[in-house]
Amino acid sequence: MCELLALSFNLPVAPCVSFKGFRKRGEDNPDGWGLAFYPDKSVQIFKEPLSAKESFLSEFVEKYHKIKSQIFIAHVRKASKGSVYFRNTHPFNRELNGREYVFAHNGTLLNYEKKLKLGRFRPIGETDSEYVFCHLLSCIEERKIKEWGEGDFKWLSSKLRKINEFGSFNCLLSDGKHLFAYHDMNGYNALQFLHRKPPYSEIRLIDEDWRIDLGEEKDPRQKGYIIATRRLTNEEWKSFRYGELMVFKDGELIYSNKRKIIKYYHSKPT
Repeated sequence: MCELLALSFNLPVAPCVSFKGFRKRGEDNPDGWGLAFYPDKSVQIFKEPLSAKESFLSEFVEKYHKIKSQIFIAHVRKASKGSVYFRNTHPFNRELNGREYVFAHNGTLLNYEKKLKLGRFRPIGETDSEYVFCHLLSCIEERKIKEWGEGDFKWLSSKLRKINEFGSFNCLLSDGKHLFAYHDMNGYNALQFLHRKPPYSEIRLIDEDWRIDLGEEKDPRQKGYIIATRRLTNEEWKSFRYGELMVFKDGELIYSNKRKIIKYYHSKPT
């Protein structure tokens, strides 16, 4: 089935709590795991073609509090297309216009190669996920997007919907500044989001009997959003709408094609 996880916060955070809950999902998705984050303008990716639950590296990542970033993208894989190799393990990354883009996908796409053309970006592995990532980057390059604006968000929403026509499609994308999260237009699987902000209190994980008082662990200035295929904690998670693209920046939700955003993000100058 594969599952997705992403974070967007206003300050660098350690993903230990969310990643602890997410690692458990590797039991049902044993064919690979990966975590991408931005320690600075460059991206760092840890990934392996084995279960996150069995990986010593993923255990280290969970417990190592010095891994911090404003944006994280994670994935646990159950292979539907492409063998269980490192080259087919999410997230994938490429450089475009001096930024490192990262992508992860949940779902299966079919018969897309003739319609979704590639430019200079080419997949290394055999997955539908990496292929559509390369296609998206070519489209972004053709549109000449260097600084994203609201018009570009609307364009991306339309582009993702067209890709979605080839099958089931939930995805996460980031350029190191923005986090883009899209939910399948037919409601395949699920996608949930949580606005985590102070005052913090005790929470518990859904998949195991483990609790933590965030008030004792969190910097009270930290706030942001967590996105996951299924809710990880007993907090107040909400569901994405079918075909919804959400865009986050610095821990704020700045765009949605399906709901009104109180704090608007202004379009770039023309």
